[in-house]
Amino acid sequence: MAKITGENKKDIEFEVKELNLQDRGKFNNLYHKAELSEPLDWTSFAQCCLIGSKFTEDELNEFTDIEIILIAKECYLVVNKKKLKKSS
Repeated sequence: MAKITGENKKDIEFEVKELNLQDRGKFNNLYHKAELSEPLDWTSFAQCCLIGSKFTEDELNEFTDIEIILIAKECYLVVNKKKLKKSS
C-alpha cells in the first residue's frame, strides 16, 4: 500500500500494481517523458497512474492535477523499490 499527502493535507492511500516487463517499460517511458517535458505532459502522468495503480479513470478524475502527478511519482518510487528489493 502506498500513500501520499494530497492537497488540503488529506492522505490518499492506494495500491501499486505488480508490473510485468512490458508494462514496466511503458510506465517508465511515460514517466520520464512527463518528467522531462516542457511544458509539463500531464497526460503522461495520468497514464502512469492507470498503469501503475489500481485506480480507474473515474476514480482518478476525482483527484486534482497535482495529486495525479504525486500519485504517478509515488508509483514510480514504489515500482523501483520493489525491483531493488527483489535483486537484493
